[in-house]
Amino acid sequence: MSSLNTTILIVGAGPTGLAAAISLVKHNVNVQDIMIVEERSTRGEASRAITIHAATLEALDSIGCADILVSAGIKGTGMQVSDRTSPFMKAEFSSLTSYTKYPFVLIVSQNTTERLLEAHLKELGVDVRRPEKAIGLKSNGSAGLVVTFESGMTVTAQYVLGADGARSVIRQMAGIGFADPDGEQIDERLAQMILADVSFSSESPKLPKSEIHGTGSNGRFFLTAPLPKESPESKMVYRIGFNVPLSAGPPPSNPSTAYIQKYVDEQAPVYLSSDSSLNPEPIHITNTVWATRFRTHAAIADSFLIRLNSTPEQKRGLVLLVGDAAHIHAPAGGLGMNLGIRDAIFIGPALAAHAMSDDQSLTVNDCQLEDCVATRRSRALSTIKLTKQIMSTLGVFGVDSNGIFGNIKYWIFKLLGMMPAVRNQIAWNLSGLGSR
Repeated sequence: MSSLNTTILIVGAGPTGLAAAISLVKHNVNVQDIMIVEERSTRGEASRAITIHAATLEALDSIGCADILVSAGIKGTGMQVSDRTSPFMKAEFSSLTSYTKYPFVLIVSQNTTERLLEAHLKELGVDVRRPEKAIGLKSNGSAGLVVTFESGMTVTAQYVLGADGARSVIRQMAGIGFADPDGEQIDERLAQMILADVSFSSESPKLPKSEIHGTGSNGRFFLTAPLPKESPESKMVYRIGFNVPLSAGPPPSNPSTAYIQKYVDEQAPVYLSSDSSLNPEPIHITNTVWATRFRTHAAIADSFLIRLNSTPEQKRGLVLLVGDAAHIHAPAGGLGMNLGIRDAIFIGPALAAHAMSDDQSLTVNDCQLEDCVATRRSRALSTIKLTKQIMSTLGVFGVDSNGIFGNIKYWIFKLLGMMPAVRNQIAWNLSGLGSR
């Protein structure tokens, strides 16, 4: 059993925790004063989150990490919405050219993002300690906070940054509440979701090469996006996602290829169908690289910063939350990881200044840290609201089109999609440039 001391302990080495550590180093915190731990023994191999938007790329650029990620991904040019046979709206990210040097959505797997960020952090002189699972958190008076780990290790730190995901142990042990800010549930039609990375038997020319496609029809929704190739010779892999109606029961925890194929045939664009009666050139899934199920919901921590037995006049006992530990929401628009990375990068300079404060500057820097955390919580509330609006829209254009009211909603959505101002606003909202 070992007992260690540090100034800032980061619990969680996903993209958010790694970005936080890099941001702290870039803002002159000594690498000896930073410790980052991760409960997984190795980095995850699953692709999970795959989109990085313009505002997040700008934040990553501020800590020297944007270019390495851009070089590993696909520059997504836009998002297209269609019914099963024809598109009726497209948001082009080129409309952002006047506002950012990243007028695209970067499509890159989360495991690649983690690998590159961890490599950069290592170059800066900070190694991730793994596997280390936090199981206890308490105040130790003037010594600060003591975090206990399953391995028997204890770490005493002035600050603990919880970046340990939606089921955050740090948040729970700090006694911070976590609930939907509106007390609402996501539209039940879209509550059960499947995400999967698959290869197809042939490459339809209609499959997206640099776009993200959303398809809605008769109460169903389907997503298709290309993933970067591991090598020029490797077969193309696509991220797909779809809702599973409650009437079908809960989806399996590890969806099989046959299970996924059934929903591709029922909900995907017709050109992806394996049914020759619908698709004159039928194709089918040949390999499922990864698949998962989840339920869509939203929650936010009551506070992103609390003090355990300390006061604003003291530099100890502060617990901060970032990323999924602080907020979760539906995956609509691919905004979750983006918000978490921006949390981490923007809290970095405020936390660094607080940690390096002397008696004269502590009061000012404490106010700045409080303001920064309040801003991040406000951004999270705005993002939760946006994702709920997107899910509500999906519920409209994916609604059962039988009957006059379904048809009216469909045509209103289609007409709005023809307006350049509407398409540009969608690109702007997704980019995050207006709410960094």
